[in-house]
Amino acid sequence: MTKLLIYGATGYTGQMIARLAAQRGLNFRIGGRSRDKVDALASALDVEGVVLDVNDKAALDAVVQDADCVINGAGPFAATASQVIGACIANRAHYIDITGEVDVFSLAETLDVAAQEAGVMIMPGAGWDVVPSDCIARYVAQKISDPVSLRIGLAHINGIPSRGTLRTGLAALGRQVVRRDDKLVVPDEPDAVVEMNFGYAVQKCRRSPLGDVVTARKSTGIPNIEVFMAGGAALKMPDGGVEAFPEGPSDEQLARWRAFAAAEVIGRDGSRASAVVETGSGYGFTAKAAVDIAARILDGRLTPGFQSPASAYGARLVSDLGGVITDFEPAC
Repeated sequence: MTKLLIYGATGYTGQMIARLAAQRGLNFRIGGRSRDKVDALASALDVEGVVLDVNDKAALDAVVQDADCVINGAGPFAATASQVIGACIANRAHYIDITGEVDVFSLAETLDVAAQEAGVMIMPGAGWDVVPSDCIARYVAQKISDPVSLRIGLAHINGIPSRGTLRTGLAALGRQVVRRDDKLVVPDEPDAVVEMNFGYAVQKCRRSPLGDVVTARKSTGIPNIEVFMAGGAALKMPDGGVEAFPEGPSDEQLARWRAFAAAEVIGRDGSRASAVVETGSGYGFTAKAAVDIAARILDGRLTPGFQSPASAYGARLVSDLGGVITDFEPAC
């Protein structure tokens, strides 16, 4: 039987992914650095657990050799993706993760040929935000003849970040990048604010350093891409800082969460189109998307090389995962 490895399975989102994989009946084992946490989760799910540090190359290779596909859920992914992607290419295993970190996508893009030659698919960003944003970008781009400019906007109602998301987000503060004339560059106005239509409201959004500047280029071919995040209430940080923050939202908080990804595209002739996709909680959607994509891969439905969610599975992937798409007029 084909086998899936879920690495970083003991983290907040990793546990959601592992539990959903068990519900789907996938043949998988879990991995992580903490023996106590790995053993406890493996016992609860009745699966095999392996204790593994991705910086131990020999141990990583030995584990990946026994996998057909790896879900990397261990962030920040700048510290794990390179090692795991390298092991996957070397051992001919497919790779997906749930990052939004632009440097990870840029790395994966440089490994496109190596992955194709190995016959494996590498897909960072197989969760929220990238699956919804990538699919809505492709959906809108297909409405325009010769699209040249794309603006992606992300928004949440009642969204609460996990400790891991906060840790990764803080590491990215001050780092801004946009795509201009098909090159990744630092923008002249890193704190630019624009208005975007999310259906429920037109929101002011601030530029955000996310990997959609790479993935959306893969899925749409558009040479000019920017990503923005709608503002919200500031989080009250505990006295102990990030590490004292709750591991993640409660089930009740997840149930109240609504997440949105919007795309606005401009064609060379000045024509415009926009749409938004709404999903449930970011973490619930991430688990569903990662497990669904892994199941497709294990079923042989994949394209070797570096892929984004929509380049591999089309704009309808987000609808298959329960996202609701609505067309709107651009905010400006």
